[in-house]
Formats: sequence, C-alpha cells, structure tokens
Amino acid sequence: MIKTLTLCLAAVIMVLVNPLNTSAQTVYPTINPIDVTIARDSFGIPHIFAKTDAQVAYGLAWANSEDAFEYVQNLVCIAKMCNGRKDGVDGAKADFFVHAIGARQLVYERFDKDLSEDFKKYLDGYVQGVNAYAKAHPEQVKVKKVFPVTAQDVVVGYIAIMSSLCHAQGNVASALGGEYDNVVVNYLKELEKPVGSNAFALSATRTVDGKTYLCVNPHMQMQGQLSFYEAQLNSEEGLNIEGCMFQGSTSLAMGVNNNLGWGMTWNHFDRVDVYRLKMPPKKKLMYEFDGQWVKLEKRPVWLKVGLGKNHKLVLPVKKMTYWSKYGCTLKSDKADEYYAIRFPGNMSIMTGQELYEMNKATNYDEFMKAINHQAIALFNIVYADKENNIYYVHHGMLPDRKDQSFDWSGILPGNTSKTLWTGFVPYSKMQHVLNPTCGYVYNTNNTPYHATCEGENFKRGTLPDYADGRPGDNMRAARLNDYFNSTPKFDFATFKKMKFDVTFPTHGAFIESLQPLFDLKEEKYPDLKEAINILKTWNRSTDVHEYAPTLLGLVINDMFNKYHMDDASFIMGFKTSEDEMAKELRMACDTLKSYFGTVKVEWGTVNRNIRGNVDLPMRGFADMLSPCYPSRVPGNTLKYKAEYGDTFIMLAKFGKNGVEQLEALQPQGNSLDPKSPHYNDQMELFSKQQTRTVTLNKEKELKRAERVYHPQ
Repeated sequence: MIKTLTLCLAAVIMVLVNPLNTSAQTVYPTINPIDVTIARDSFGIPHIFAKTDAQVAYGLAWANSEDAFEYVQNLVCIAKMCNGRKDGVDGAKADFFVHAIGARQLVYERFDKDLSEDFKKYLDGYVQGVNAYAKAHPEQVKVKKVFPVTAQDVVVGYIAIMSSLCHAQGNVASALGGEYDNVVVNYLKELEKPVGSNAFALSATRTVDGKTYLCVNPHMQMQGQLSFYEAQLNSEEGLNIEGCMFQGSTSLAMGVNNNLGWGMTWNHFDRVDVYRLKMPPKKKLMYEFDGQWVKLEKRPVWLKVGLGKNHKLVLPVKKMTYWSKYGCTLKSDKADEYYAIRFPGNMSIMTGQELYEMNKATNYDEFMKAINHQAIALFNIVYADKENNIYYVHHGMLPDRKDQSFDWSGILPGNTSKTLWTGFVPYSKMQHVLNPTCGYVYNTNNTPYHATCEGENFKRGTLPDYADGRPGDNMRAARLNDYFNSTPKFDFATFKKMKFDVTFPTHGAFIESLQPLFDLKEEKYPDLKEAINILKTWNRSTDVHEYAPTLLGLVINDMFNKYHMDDASFIMGFKTSEDEMAKELRMACDTLKSYFGTVKVEWGTVNRNIRGNVDLPMRGFADMLSPCYPSRVPGNTLKYKAEYGDTFIMLAKFGKNGVEQLEALQPQGNSLDPKSPHYNDQMELFSKQQTRTVTLNKEKELKRAERVYHPQ
C-alpha cells in the first residue's frame, strides 16, 4: 500500500512539474494588438507588419489561427499532452510519446540555458497571439485546459515534431509492441511516405540576365498538419521575409528575404538507433553498462483519456516509461525485455531559434551561423543570395557513430559506451557544395553526393554509408540534369518551366524497371494492341490530355500496393517481368473499359486536384518535378485525388541589390478553413502553371491589400 501511494505521489509531482514554469522567468511587455497590422492580399496571404519581431510573432500566431486554428491547437495539444482529452485512446498515444521521449523534461532543464533572449522575447509574442485568439474565440477551442499556452509549450511542440519526423514514433511503438523481441536486425522501419521536395539554384554564370535564381518547392501533405502555411513577416528590427511553414510554427521553414533565400528537401540518413538493455535476473530495474550495474530511472505518467461520444468523461490511466544512458527506454508488452530508442529529435530545444535566425540572416555568414546550431534534425538545404552565392548542404543532425564494427542498422547492445554516440557530424564534414564552377546546385531527395555537376560533388566514401540512405538519383534528379545538360543559360521563364515540368526522364533505375512494359509486342498480346500502341507512341509527358499516364498510373499503383513499394523505388527501381507487366496492363485496360468503355482516357479525367467544391484536372505523376501522389476517391467512380505533391512554390531572382523578382503559389489555398474563400482559390492558377507576384515591400502590400486590420 505504501509503495502504491509513493508511486502515485511521484506521478502527481511529475504532473505538477509539467507546466514548465522556470524559476527565473522574465516577464515581457504585453503586446497591444493595435501595434500589429495584418494586410490580407487578394489570395488571403497575411502580410504582418509591426515595429518589433515579437509583435510580428503575435500577428503570425493570430493569422495562422484564423486560417487553421484546428491544426494550431493540434500542435499545442501534443506539446501539453492533452490529446487524450481531445481524441481519446488514439490521442493518448501521442501524449505517451511526448512523455516517453522526455520532451517536457528537456525543455524544463534547458529553456533558460540554451535559448537567446531575443528568441525568448519572440516566443513570448507568439504565445500572446495564440492565447489572445483562443480567448477571443472560445467556441473554437477544443480543450479548454490547453490554454493559456506558454513559450515552453511551443518548444516542446518543436521537439515532438522533430522526433516524429525522425520516425521515433514508429520505433517506440515497435519496442512496446514486442516487435523487437528475439530479432537481430531492425527491419521494422516505416515505409517512406511520398514526402519529398525540390530545391535548386543557378548562379549568374548560368542565367541569361546574369542574375542568381532560386526555386523553393516542398512536397508534403496537401491538407493537414504537415501542409504549408504562407506568410510575410516584416518588422523594424530587420525581419522581412515571405515563405512557408508547418501549421502552428513560429517562424518560416523556408522562403526568401531581401538578401537571400533557401529551400529544404527531405533527406535520408539513419537517424534512429534501438538498443536492447542487458538486465540481470535478480536485480530489479538495473542494467549493465561498461561492466557496472546502473539503476534504470522510472518515469511514470498519468495519461488523461477522454471516453464516450465527445470524450467528456476523462479517466486517468497510469503508464510507465524509463530513462537510461541511451535516453528513452521502454519495456516490451510481450516479454521481459527493455529497449532504448536514441535519435536526434529530442536532443536540442533550439529548432525554433535556428529557424528564427535563418529568417533574419542578411548574408551567407549569418545564415551559416544560424544553421550551425545544428538543431533541425533533418532536411537538405539549397541556398542562394544577392552576392551570387549558391550552396547545398546535407543538413541535419547526423549521429556521429564512432565504432563502425557494430551493425548500426540492427538492434544494438545496450551495455557499452561504444554504442552510445553523444554528438553529431559537423556541417563542415557533411556533404556540401559551395559555388561550383558549373553554376548549379540541387536536391530532389536524391543522393547528397549528386548535388551539382560531375567532378564538383562531395567525394563518396568521405562519410559512412549510413549518411546516404538513398544512394542514387530519382526521376526528378534525372530530369533536372536533362535541363542542366541541354541548356547553357536559363532565362527566368525557362527556370519556371523547369519547376512545372511533368515529363518522364529518358533514363534512370525506375525507367529501366518499366522497360518490360514498353517492350510488350502487339503480336504476342493482340488483346492489348491499342494500349501497347498508346505506350509506344507516348511523348513521356504526364499532362492532363495524355492517355499513356492513365494506363501507367493504374499499373504502377497496383504494383506499389501489391509489393508494398515506397518512394525509394524511384531511386532503387524494382524487379518485374514481361508476363507480369502484360498482366498488369490487361487489368488496367479492363478497369478503364468498365468505367469509360475505352482504354483511351485522358490523365486529367482520372487524376484530380480536389479541395472542397473545386475539382480540377491534375497534371503530373509520382516523382515528377511537379509531382502528384494520389489516392483513390471512395465511391463508384475511377477518380484519384492528389494527397501529396506541390505544397508551396517560390521562385526568386537576386541581383546585386537584393531580390528583383519573386513569385509564389499555394497549389490549393492558404487557408485550411473550408468556409474561407481562400480554401481553394489558387487551384486555377496552379492548373495553368501561373504564380502570384510577391513584393516584400510594406507600402505596396498595404496598398494592394483587400483587408487591413489589427489582430483583435
């Protein structure tokens, strides 16, 4: 009984500590919303103007909440471990994850030590804005206990997102579920979803007008938490940038300011390690480490789980997690085994500060100083500026695993300091390219060893194999190289055309894998004669009026589902045969005939860009420069809806005095509120490959704004 009471008291203390009130918190001035101006342009993009950075952060929080408060709240609920109240058992799993990885504990320990005063002031402005919006719109609040939000809560949210992007969630679930019990190798990693991105830059030597060009083009969810929100942030303290961010963020993840710009792309290196602890048979909660027995730290948590139709009945559920020298530690539900999960996402609280400093950087040196915080767990960076610098770096927190005698892809021994990495490979040693003589850098989620022309890349083998999880080029990289090799100098129109390109390349592993399909003979398969002829005469374009992409799309979709293929297939290729391709093509023909009475069906008839009441033909295909990763629409129809693909486009031209031309586009709309006129008002532009003009000029944006107001 005494033992039980002690555990309960410990759990209560943990809950009381969770508010993250630091001992020496600075009280910042209360922001008057009259001092913040939001100018909404004709597409609803918020241009936020104020004297101080903190006031701009207030305006950003308010504007993002106006357009996507549900998703802003989602991130806050994750940070405050209130998802169980909101979403019941499923939400409680997210709360458990945040507790297990020690996110709130890390922020409690490091907030005052690690973050700069400028950034803490900025964060305070942001949370004032979120809290003010919640107070003004109580009917939109999902969980009342979430508010007020603190600056520390926001930092916890960054840790949760970074950890999730590292795929730590899947490994935590696998450890708990017993999937690592009695196995030697960790093959349980999640399939890669088709998240990606393009980013490329040209120096003045490769442009007709002698300017520097940059393309920023992330490919993520087209709807939801990881969709992108666009805004301009402008203060009198040197902040003036337009770009995009994940919903609920405090700074822009990528974009362009007066002097420079950058894009980010998903990169693939081994970020997570799993350790099996060696536990003695008679010493409870002890584990071996370097020949000594060490006490395993218990970290209990009471999860609040909402039950019933609206989750109004909230019950406390006690769960236990642990902490070892390796970090987050869990006991298998199926065996008496303990596993530690180690990854970069919960090792820094400075993600938001790094982004803030990137937003404010005025030159290459300041930008490099910002990214050398090394607090963003992943993403390549492609950079360009007004000084004609172009730069690529395999950016992220790459674990510095010293001892390569271990199989780091498997379950590691959790009893030795030899497997306990404590730092990251510095950027100076990561794959990077600065100002190559051939005048271009790029990344399309391909190998970091191919970032520019042959002979000027980082040499392969400089880093261990785990630094390159995609050792090759995908179709987008091959297509970009088609352009780079055939076009000595680009004008801005051609640069833009390259971004919107929807043509298959002529070479690559994926193209070679498809060859048995294109080699089918009419004489051998007379029932497929019409389809074979369509494929043989195809010009490789996936525009809306083409017939071949419809056949190819049905074939590839079935194969991906059948063989559990993922985005890596566009780099690695896949194995098939003539007989299998004939069978797949026959199935595709039968499907088209059953719905349309013919195999000649335009791609835009099947492939659609759908949001709300707008339903338009969709160009592109998986792994195109302008990509589309669709899923089938339920019901008695053959229609596919784009789920992943172009989620933000920004094209910049820099001259010696700064940005000379800046264009942007949200392929659907900037608001996630279905009732907003800006929910889907950019879809028509996207279908025509048109963009919006961006000025970064306060006077011009105020003059052309359709609505100017204060956030109150």
